[in-house]
Amino acid sequence: MEKLLKIVFLLLFLNGIAQEKITQNVYFDFDVDLLKEPQKDLLCDFFQKIDSSQIHSVRVFGYCDDRGTASYNFNLSDRRVTTVEKILLNLGLNPKKLIALEGKGRILINIDSEPDLNQTRSKNRRVEVVIEQIIPEFFMGIPRLFSDFHLPHQKGDRIYLENVRFGVGSSYLDLKSRAILDKIVVFLKTNPYIEFEVQGHVCCTPKKFSDAIDKDTKERKLSYNRAKAVYRYLVMRKIDPSRMTFKGFGNQFPIGKEPELDRRVELVITKC
Repeated sequence: MEKLLKIVFLLLFLNGIAQEKITQNVYFDFDVDLLKEPQKDLLCDFFQKIDSSQIHSVRVFGYCDDRGTASYNFNLSDRRVTTVEKILLNLGLNPKKLIALEGKGRILINIDSEPDLNQTRSKNRRVEVVIEQIIPEFFMGIPRLFSDFHLPHQKGDRIYLENVRFGVGSSYLDLKSRAILDKIVVFLKTNPYIEFEVQGHVCCTPKKFSDAIDKDTKERKLSYNRAKAVYRYLVMRKIDPSRMTFKGFGNQFPIGKEPELDRRVELVITKC
């Protein structure tokens, strides 16, 4: 019996897969289905800090306060959910990961027993985003160069596009980089079951900053823009957008060699 338990424990250890649920609420004004900029920024920051290649599923639930009819509030909560859904998709969330979108209507309360009625109602006017994330605790992926892209792949493989280079402060894809991506397009079209995340990186930024500034947009989201540029190019070349997501990782994962090597994009296989 003891030997069997050791074998089971070893198998669990080798699999090394844990799941974690992460929840973020965003709040709406009374009788409104659009988010104000501070709440929209809160949602964007929340999503961009998550490794979307490890997202297993996303559920979005909408609520209203107790004022108004039940039917009106069900409709309002549905519209709030739609608002959040559009933001998440614009941030690069794979629509296949959205497994629940539901407006739950109003939250009834006992008015006489609420110590701060306005505060309670403001907290009930919300949308709740629940992300179930798969966290590989012991397997970090196999780094490979683009020249090895033709080899068999497995989930978790990281493909370093060593010849897709970006200028300092730029997310622009030059002709040489596009030619490399065209070769990847051919591979992806002949292997339609592979799904992946495009991950962008930057170099040479102080540790106090999470990302670098894109000189064209003036935003501190250069790694995100680099990943998005590759994603959009692949979409333009007819790669199904439901097969891929994109995310910027800023300066979190430097290679530790020449700075230009950190101005890079990687493809991480999420399904094959």
